[in-house]
Amino acid sequence: MSHFACKEFSALEKELKTDLIECFDEAQQEMEAVINSIEDEGFSFEKLDNLFRSLHSMKGNCSVCFLDPLVDVLHRLEEIVDGMRGGYIAYHYTLGELINVVVEQVGLLLQDLYQHHGAEHATLMVLQKGLDELYAHEDTQQHPFLAKKILARFSDETDVEDEPQPAQPLLTEIEYTLEQQADIDEFLKFSQKLNPLLGYSSERSERILKLCLLINAETTAQTSPVQLSAAAYMHNMGMAMILKCKDDPVAKQQAKQNHPKVGAKLLRSHKGWEEAADIVEAHKERFDGSGYPEGIVGGMIPQGAFVLSMAVTFIDIVWGKTASEYNKSALQAVQSINFESGKGFPPHLVECFNGAIRKVLVAKRK
Repeated sequence: MSHFACKEFSALEKELKTDLIECFDEAQQEMEAVINSIEDEGFSFEKLDNLFRSLHSMKGNCSVCFLDPLVDVLHRLEEIVDGMRGGYIAYHYTLGELINVVVEQVGLLLQDLYQHHGAEHATLMVLQKGLDELYAHEDTQQHPFLAKKILARFSDETDVEDEPQPAQPLLTEIEYTLEQQADIDEFLKFSQKLNPLLGYSSERSERILKLCLLINAETTAQTSPVQLSAAAYMHNMGMAMILKCKDDPVAKQQAKQNHPKVGAKLLRSHKGWEEAADIVEAHKERFDGSGYPEGIVGGMIPQGAFVLSMAVTFIDIVWGKTASEYNKSALQAVQSINFESGKGFPPHLVECFNGAIRKVLVAKRK
C-alpha cells in the first residue's frame, strides 16, 4: 500500500507538533459547532464566514508546519466553502457532513504523520479528486450526490513524490547611508529606552524588525528594508504619551488612539523617513477599514504597515511583555494571524507571513 511522508514536518520539535494537533482539534471543533448550528438553528452567511475562517486558520497552521499534502486537500475544501459564501454553491446538509468528514480524514492523516512519519496515499488522492470534481461541477443539484460519492469511497491509490524544501538564507544585511545609520542608531536607542518603561523587553523592537524583514522578503513588491527598519524601531514611540496619563483611563485611551500619528510625526522630524512615517501612522489600520486612527481600508494602507502589524502581533503573543512568557504556543500566534486573513490583513500577505514562519522553523531546527 502506497504511503506519503512530510519529512520537514517529521523533523520539527515534538512540542511544536503537539501544538499543531491541539490547534487542529480546536479548529475542527469550531467547524463542527458551526455546522451543527446550521442544522439545528438554520443557515446564515455569517455562520459560513466563521466556518471559512476556522478552516483557513487550520490550513495556515498546516502550511507553516510543512504539511503541504494536507494543505492541498484543505485548500480544495476551502474553495468549496468559499463558493458557498459567494452563493454559487448551495449549502446542503450533505455538504456539511462532507466538510466534517474531510477534516476528520485530514486529522487522521495528520495523526499518522505524527506517530508513524507516513500516511496512506489512497485517502489523500480520493479526497483531492473528489473535491476537485465537486468544485468543478456547474450543476448545483449534483453537488450533494458528488459529496455522497466522496463520503462512500476512500480506496484509490497512486504514488507520490516528495518535494524537497530548498534551504534559503534568512536575512540579508541592510545597507544604510551614513546619515541613515546615524538615525537608525538613534531610533534603536529610543526603542530600547521606551520598551521597558511600557513593560516590554528592551529587545522587543529588534525581534519585530527581524520578523518584518522575513515577511517582507516573501512579498513580490517589497517595502524598502531601510524604511521598514525605522518603522519597526519607532512604531511605538507615541505610546510614551500614555506614561503621562497616570490613572486617567480616558486620557490613556485617547493617547493610545493617537499614538500612531505621534510616532509618525517624530519620524517626519527626521529628513528622509517619510515612507517609514506613513507605515507607522497606518500600522493600526485594518484591511476591512475597522482600524485606527483614520479607519482607512484595503489598498489605501501601505503594505509595510500590514507587515509591521503582523510582526508586532506575533511577537507580542509569543514573547509577552517581559519575554518571560515565551512558553506560549507559536502556533496559537500563527492561528491568530491567519484568522485575520481578509479582516485585519490582506490574504496574500498572510500567506507571506506563513512562508516567513516556515523559514524560521527550518533555521531553528538547523
